[in-house]
Amino acid sequence: MAPPPPPPAKCPTTVLDLDDDLLREVFLRLPGLPSLVRAALSCRTFLSAVRSSPAFRRSFRALHPSPFVGLFVQRRGFKPEPSSFDPHHTRPDLDFEAAARGGDFSLTALPLPDADGSEDGDEEEEEYEEEEEDDEEEEASPVWEIERCCDGYVVVFNRRAKQIAAYNPLTRALHLYPPPPRLFSDATNFEFHIISSQEDPGVPPRVVCFAFDFFEFFQAKAVVHIISPDSSIKSKCRKFPGTGSGVTGKMVNGSVYWTHVREPYITVLDTATLKFTKMDLSPLLADQEGRECAFVFGNTKDGRPCIVYPDFCSLDVFFWRREHEYYDDGRNYWMLDHTLPLKTIRQFVKFSEGDDEFIIVRLMDVIDGIVYLRTEYDGCTEAPQLLLSFCLETAELKLICEDYHKPVRPYIMAWPPSLVQNDKGPCSKDEALSTPGPEGSDVKAGGGPTEPASVAKA
Repeated sequence: MAPPPPPPAKCPTTVLDLDDDLLREVFLRLPGLPSLVRAALSCRTFLSAVRSSPAFRRSFRALHPSPFVGLFVQRRGFKPEPSSFDPHHTRPDLDFEAAARGGDFSLTALPLPDADGSEDGDEEEEEYEEEEEDDEEEEASPVWEIERCCDGYVVVFNRRAKQIAAYNPLTRALHLYPPPPRLFSDATNFEFHIISSQEDPGVPPRVVCFAFDFFEFFQAKAVVHIISPDSSIKSKCRKFPGTGSGVTGKMVNGSVYWTHVREPYITVLDTATLKFTKMDLSPLLADQEGRECAFVFGNTKDGRPCIVYPDFCSLDVFFWRREHEYYDDGRNYWMLDHTLPLKTIRQFVKFSEGDDEFIIVRLMDVIDGIVYLRTEYDGCTEAPQLLLSFCLETAELKLICEDYHKPVRPYIMAWPPSLVQNDKGPCSKDEALSTPGPEGSDVKAGGGPTEPASVAKA
């Protein structure tokens, strides 16, 4: 009797044999977002597993803080200085260093502003120009002033050239915006915010422009413009309710929240419906005598709006929620959630005993649950002024650097558009890894050229 045939040889199991759910479980254990980008772009199977699951993106963000890349430094004013970028690495990370090294943080792809900054339809300015025709024509400043960093974009503007732009240094996506008429010539105070859709990377971001000015008889007027990069789409304008003087805005989850100086409320604009609402402040914040908006509005790691207020050597954190489980009138209030001590600040500063009472904490921003703050000293002690980060979840205090004595903008790495599923169809690895061409054209989110870097103003 013939012996039975040998069993067939087993094929070895590789990581490519894992299904998408198991792959995503593995990816959740990576150290951070730069490592995920490198792993996802290594093959189409990994890329498809990451891009096809919004739930995975939420889980990964909940486990891993958004990477702090560095600081944009720039002094603004009548003659603004060119911006510079100072990268910061908390620990050796080859993936993080590779991502930062490949970015255009010198903002070299920004176009040279058009020297002709005139606007149409302004007869008064035309008459004034005729009277001053013998004067030397003022050229546009080559300096782009950094207004804000949000969702991976750097929002810049040039007041003389009347240009607005949003630029992502990591993906090198560039968007130019046609400003509303007379925005720069009339406004005494303005700010910009980005409306981006991380779930639809093919849609270019819009810009929210807040402009405040005094017109005839010193009457105050504030308006909000919603601007798209496509000049064929008409910008939308809404009158800002109440006073617009001394307000500071922050974009969180598609809404802009404006805090007011010495006013006990916050003005909110829903950018989807373009409707304004008002949120009353907690008495702990509203009843401060001479309050100068020492608190900062921001968002937590999971995207919840929050208010952080420095109280001596602690940080008070407020959330918008119901007042009490036993007393529920169906309304939300800004309620004190918890208080975090800042005693660990002593380990970063050397000072004499008793001089700690002179420490003053100045809040800069709250981004994804990380508070960026400065220390100042109001006393006789000579000690360095420091730039620190404080985690609301872990209460971990980190030293970033010594203070620059200049305006700084923290830049946070956003979720890359190449890791988001595009409704137009699957994205190939080549499209995800698209880079600028030799002529300086940028790359849109998800691939595809945008305006060349030498394009004139929109």
